[in-house]
Amino acid sequence: MAKIEITLDTIIQRKNDVLTSDLDGEKVMMSIEKGEYYGLGKTGTFIWDNIKNPIKIVTLIEMITANYNIDKNKCFKDIAPFIMDLIEKELIVVTY
Repeated sequence: MAKIEITLDTIIQRKNDVLTSDLDGEKVMMSIEKGEYYGLGKTGTFIWDNIKNPIKIVTLIEMITANYNIDKNKCFKDIAPFIMDLIEKELIVVTY
């Protein structure tokens, strides 16, 4: 897979074939395609809940900073590796 670079204009969306379940306000997920389980913390769950439909990273950051006390630049630096991890695990897609 080619290395993808995430920018503020990158558009992402979660894949529909990932099973999710709520567990005490956090998500537990299973990739049917890969047969692997994943757990998300509170911020990861917030992101997952808000990428059902295509969304620009900048819009996602605005939503996160409206809910959490964090600077937009720090937010981007903090979530970019998480987003890349989801892309590499094929749990989300980049739709540009």
